[in-house]
Amino acid sequence: MKLLSLLFVATLATTAATQSRSQQVGPVPKGCVKDLAGKISCPPVGGEVYLTLSGQAVCGKGRCVRDLSGKVTCSSLPGGQVVQDVNGKIACAGSCEEAAASYCQLLQ
Repeated sequence: MKLLSLLFVATLATTAATQSRSQQVGPVPKGCVKDLAGKISCPPVGGEVYLTLSGQAVCGKGRCVRDLSGKVTCSSLPGGQVVQDVNGKIACAGSCEEAAASYCQLLQ
């Protein structure tokens, strides 16, 4: 009986997790995000998209990282790499720049 209860709880948790994941993804293309206003934003080719702490989509021309304060920093080169060391220092291929909404492509 205990095993049956445990199996039921595990199945219920798996079902709930699957449903919440499917609701988040919905019709949003892979690599894109839907912001709190419902707008779908996609990064430029070779770039990445992040949601800010306030829920706004911002994109970078290259790869990006988010620091502890929530700032998103990206490589200025399409497909350019970015690394962050254990002290939080960020280094980028090309140069580093802050992600911006203007780099994103909005889908209708």
